[in-house]
Amino acid sequence: MTRLLAPALAALLVVAGLLGAQSPANAEATILSATIENGYPKTLTFKLSARAESDITAVTLSYAITGRGTSAIGKPEDFTPGRQVEVQVAIQVNSGRSYIPVGSEFKYHWEITTADGKTTSGPEQTYLFLPPNREWKSVKNSFMEVHFHGDREALAATYLKAGQETYDRLGQLLNTKLTQLPVRVMLFADEKELDPARPGLSSGAFDAAVTTCGAKVTNDIVLVIPVACGSSDRTDTLRHEFGHILTDAAGGGPLGQLPSWLDEGTAVLAQSSPGSGYISAFDAGARASRLLPFAQMNTPSSDAGTVNLFYGQAYAMVKFLVDNGGQAKFAQLFATIRKGTRFDDALKQVYGFDVASFEADFRTAYGVAAPNPTPVPTKPQKAQSTAVPTSRPATNASHGEGKHDSLDREVLIFIGGALLLALLAVFLFLLSALLSANRRAAVRDEQPPSPDWRRPPGE
Repeated sequence: MTRLLAPALAALLVVAGLLGAQSPANAEATILSATIENGYPKTLTFKLSARAESDITAVTLSYAITGRGTSAIGKPEDFTPGRQVEVQVAIQVNSGRSYIPVGSEFKYHWEITTADGKTTSGPEQTYLFLPPNREWKSVKNSFMEVHFHGDREALAATYLKAGQETYDRLGQLLNTKLTQLPVRVMLFADEKELDPARPGLSSGAFDAAVTTCGAKVTNDIVLVIPVACGSSDRTDTLRHEFGHILTDAAGGGPLGQLPSWLDEGTAVLAQSSPGSGYISAFDAGARASRLLPFAQMNTPSSDAGTVNLFYGQAYAMVKFLVDNGGQAKFAQLFATIRKGTRFDDALKQVYGFDVASFEADFRTAYGVAAPNPTPVPTKPQKAQSTAVPTSRPATNASHGEGKHDSLDREVLIFIGGALLLALLAVFLFLLSALLSANRRAAVRDEQPPSPDWRRPPGE
């Protein structure tokens, strides 16, 4: 019996040996290091070093940004299978095709596939994307976090307080609450430091004519610099941009879209004061009966000469609705738009009048005549704007009103005269062509038909 057990025991030992030899090949891959190279303002490069007992045949970076509701994957461009690999995946954070702002929180992990078909998932990690080479600190409350560097903690606390006051006041007016938290505020030292964090690159006459004081870049990230922008309170930039976040929470959505004047006017209302630049521009336009037609207020102004008028009028339009309909109707207007109702229809449902009646009543209230298609440019100031934008024109952005009107008349006269001359030339050409055709027809009728160039067969 001992001799019978011996072969069986030997067979078991052989099988165990084979399993033992195979087990290392089935072991999970090992991550040796996982790092991120911050190439602000253009890229973030995720780097991985890993090894396994069998060849690593594929590596994938899986990541998501908190609050965006989306996820993505990245593959290394250069990859050679092997038992030990070092790879990297570069993510464009500020290009013409993609924009991921500073203040974004990444959640990511690596997935490694080996030749035996096994996939190893690394641990989920969190990375807060901030500009490098700075010691960033923060102050926060239950819904907002203000990031700063240097000796600015007291200043950051002032901005945090302004955020709380804005939420208490505007959140109540709009009857809305934030669902995407926290709202991150990036407090930069100055515009030069802020510029690389903005989407894309500044270009064109408008960007050259305005100074960026801040921007709401997503529904949970605001960029600001500590300067006054149109009002004496420098925290008004935060109040304004945070106001955009609240208006979006109240009236924005996949179906609803706010007209620009309603969005911007409410953001100005969120400020501690609307600012003298906006008010004076609106008052001047009202006195001259040269306000912007409501049809032009649905999109933001791209003319540095009318930026202050646009914001001042948007604020006055919003205030008109609040003063005449109360807070409840104003909040209901946003809620109706959020459900997917067009603004024109929402206005009629909530307030009982359409846009044309709104414009007529508004102009009557301010003693303004019917719309004039050529608004008066606001007087130039050093431009200060938010990227959504809260702006004022630069010192060389416009000319005097009389000169502007005279130039318009001269241009119109010149164009009209040129058009008349062109029409006359076309008429004379057509007349000449008709007479010539008649002459050719008369000559052709008097002559015999021309012979065919082809010969009959056999000739």
